[in-house]
Formats: sequence, structure tokens, C-alpha cells
Amino acid sequence: MESAERIAVEHECAKLVQRYCILVDEYRHEELVGLWAADGLWETWKGPLKGHAEMRAYLDAKAQTDTTIHMAHNIVIDVVNADNATGVATFTYYGTSRDDPKATTARVVGRYFDRFVRTAEGWRFAHRRTDMTFRAG
Repeated sequence: MESAERIAVEHECAKLVQRYCILVDEYRHEELVGLWAADGLWETWKGPLKGHAEMRAYLDAKAQTDTTIHMAHNIVIDVVNADNATGVATFTYYGTSRDDPKATTARVVGRYFDRFVRTAEGWRFAHRRTDMTFRAG
């Protein structure tokens, strides 16, 4: 694979990691689910979700009252081949009501472990596992 192709794959996969943060914070569930391949696996803190229908049901059942900010950083993407890549990113999560005095305190710091796949629609998550390394009490 040429260097320019590898860089393009890394960029597209890193954009998925960042886009996830924006869409989950804005409760844009349909677009969020669309970041996964149709048969994708999302390992949430409440258990695994396989495919778009399970992901959509999980998201739609969640309360949408908190103001949340997910920040992904230290994103590293490794291209496996023209159709597959892996990645890891550190994330920080803030979530509460806007007037909560603890709003500026991170509730979770952890890592995303991702596998990406090229689909007819472009790059998508094939698998995402979330590791919540630190959690506020």
C-alpha cells in the first residue's frame, strides 16, 4: 500500500472516532449507528450489541437529559490492509446537567479499542470495545 493510501485510511478511521463523540453527545442515534458496519459489534459497559437494530434499541432506551461531552485523543490507527485497520484512542467523558457544579469534572477516562472495515459506504467500525479505566464515584 502506498504511503498516501495508508495516510488516507488512517485519516478516515480517525474521523470515525471523532465523529462518534459528536454524534453520541448530540443524541443523533441514527447517524451514530450508521458509523458501524451492518454486522458490527459494539461492546458497551452494559454488554455487547450486535448489528444496527440492537445498537438503535440500546441508544433509544437511554435517557437524553444529561449534557455530555466525549473527547477522544491520543488516537492511533494501524492499517492492516486495504480493507481493514485497527485503532486505539484515549477518551474523557463529562456528563451531567449544565448547572451541576461538578460538570467540569471528568466522570470517566478510558480507551476505545477499534477494528475498522471498508464497506461500500466507506470506512465503518467493525468492532468497538470501551475500557473504562477510571470512573468518578
